[in-house]
Amino acid sequence: MLPIKIALISKTPRLTFNELSKVATALTMQVQRDLVPIWNVSATVEAVEKNVPPGYWPIFVLPKLPPREGGFHQTEHHQPYAELEYGDAWSLSASHEPIEMLIDPSASRLVAGPELKVSGPTIVENPKKRVEYLVEACDPCDDQRFAYLIEDVIVSDFFTPHYHDPVPSASTKYSFTGAISRPRQVLPGGYISWFDPAAKKIWQIQYFGKPKLKDLTKQYLHSLKGHLHSSLREFVNQHETEHRPLSHLRRNVKIGQLRDTRRDALKTAAEKKTALYPVTGAERGRKR
Repeated sequence: MLPIKIALISKTPRLTFNELSKVATALTMQVQRDLVPIWNVSATVEAVEKNVPPGYWPIFVLPKLPPREGGFHQTEHHQPYAELEYGDAWSLSASHEPIEMLIDPSASRLVAGPELKVSGPTIVENPKKRVEYLVEACDPCDDQRFAYLIEDVIVSDFFTPHYHDPVPSASTKYSFTGAISRPRQVLPGGYISWFDPAAKKIWQIQYFGKPKLKDLTKQYLHSLKGHLHSSLREFVNQHETEHRPLSHLRRNVKIGQLRDTRRDALKTAAEKKTALYPVTGAERGRKR
């Protein structure tokens, strides 16, 4: 299996190349250690200073995202790329994008399952109706509350292929961290999208505050007519990014506190380990 090459490229002077490289290393570890055994896809993520190398899928970190322009895109040759906004948790967005790009490069993969509906404060299934869900592995567990750390880098949880199983099983893992506990569960701060082939409509459940069912059919047809998107995921991203500023940590989110604690511990450990090594001859000369 040839690994995909992903380039992480900064378009903001606020982001140092050292930080860009550290996040790229963490994302490569996430793909190779966490994603490959579950989804059988492979990639490396490399920090790139300026231009996109041939054969790479780029992810651009921008100082500010224009409205409805974040997330997944495709070139005129249908090559995937992504844009995200810089912030104190930009690595979470940077983790989200390659996972979904790798699992579904076409950004239009659909899988069948029972339709979901909102009943009061809960999301329930309608077993009498079948629809087709867009495969977006990070979206149902998208919120910062369900992220995890690789070293001191915040990365996204993602669902497993069992997320779209027909029935739940007590011994099955539905997301990498275990935050999702059953098929088609949408966690607070997440969302899920699907196509109803019988009615020819696109729906989305957004769980921002409380679950809400949205009919996106009219917007989709308008976008399709105006050639404003190249895939289902690109269209969906245009209609949910204002609800999920993943690159900016909310106050009192536990993952931010854990990251800061881990960062301090790693810095202390690095300083102590460095002190164990003898200085070089050149450094001895300078000290004299």
